[in-house]
Amino acid sequence: MDQKLRSLIFTSLGHFLNDSFIVVFSILIAYYLDMKISASYLGVMGALINILSGLISIWVGRTADKSGSHARLMFLGYTLIGISIIVYGISFSSLKYNLLYISIASIMLGSGLSFYHPLGGSILQHSFDPKDSPRALGINGSFGSLGRALFPIVIVFMIKYLGGTLGLSIIGVYTIILGSIVFYGLRPIKIKIDKKPFEKSNFEKSNDELTINSFYYILIPLTIVVFIRAIFIAGVQTYAPTYLDHLYNSKILMSIILTVSYATAIFGQPYFGKLTGDIGGKKVVYLTTIFATLFYIAFLFIKNPIIMSIMFMLFSLFAFSGFPVLLGYVGQIVDRSLSARANSLIWGIGNTVGGAIGILVGGILLNKIGLVNDMILFAIIGVVSTALLPLIPNKRG
Repeated sequence: MDQKLRSLIFTSLGHFLNDSFIVVFSILIAYYLDMKISASYLGVMGALINILSGLISIWVGRTADKSGSHARLMFLGYTLIGISIIVYGISFSSLKYNLLYISIASIMLGSGLSFYHPLGGSILQHSFDPKDSPRALGINGSFGSLGRALFPIVIVFMIKYLGGTLGLSIIGVYTIILGSIVFYGLRPIKIKIDKKPFEKSNFEKSNDELTINSFYYILIPLTIVVFIRAIFIAGVQTYAPTYLDHLYNSKILMSIILTVSYATAIFGQPYFGKLTGDIGGKKVVYLTTIFATLFYIAFLFIKNPIIMSIMFMLFSLFAFSGFPVLLGYVGQIVDRSLSARANSLIWGIGNTVGGAIGILVGGILLNKIGLVNDMILFAIIGVVSTALLPLIPNKRG
């Protein structure tokens, strides 16, 4: 099988699997609140998941760039995710120790989620040239969105009809099995490891550690903007299920609205990936940030249930476009030999750790200012992220 096709097929399957679990804890929060578990504690756990994912991704990126062992590292991530879901299941039946099990599961889930994005993005950036990689990332990202869209319904129905322990345990085993298929599919792909100094007339450096510094003038401002944007988007993603459950008093209806809304990115990600390749990543970062903020504000303040649902769908279309836009943009501005490290900076620190702050702030303030004011706060942060967009400089040379 051609390397381009193989990399696209199996990283897409991997993205579907990985992003299914990005929404798991936000769904479980609704159940844990019914079990009278503290919202502040749950906010800390949600933040911990993202912090671990973001920080560990830096190590993942460095290790992958130096070793080329992308497939093996990715399988390690899926194994950790699978075990974490089984442990979450145990928390439903062992009420005496449920906080301990939730804590252990959250540490494992955060660790497991740190692997896919720097690795999957790097594999595609190595397999496709900078002009075509945003399109490949968009197609790939649509499968991540499919997983994120389907899993709210899957989780709710599994828990409803099989119980929390059995339902989540089955999902955990499925994760490890599907992860092994991704591993064997990606294992034949050869990733070129460039151990020589990166040579380019504008960036003469003595070793590869210094070459990443050559791009910090654009990577650092981009990371700051992505960080603030992620506080907004991750906060909404985490507490929207509880907010919708509060509005409609139905977890089934909540899960259907989330599924339909998240499904918009299945089509949005290929489109925004293509757009990134056509007009450049910087312009698309502007476009998606501005419109995500506007549609979210409309979702909060327009009280008609049908229009609210449409506004949340449009918010999701623009908000969950980050993978092809951000990593496609990174592929346009840095050398391939540094792709995993650059990806881990933008996605791991900017998108994931920024998201952790949003989850933590939302959880801590939930009991203090109320759920509605919590959601309004995220709208204000969205406006701030939009105002910071001019910080992103143009690429030199």
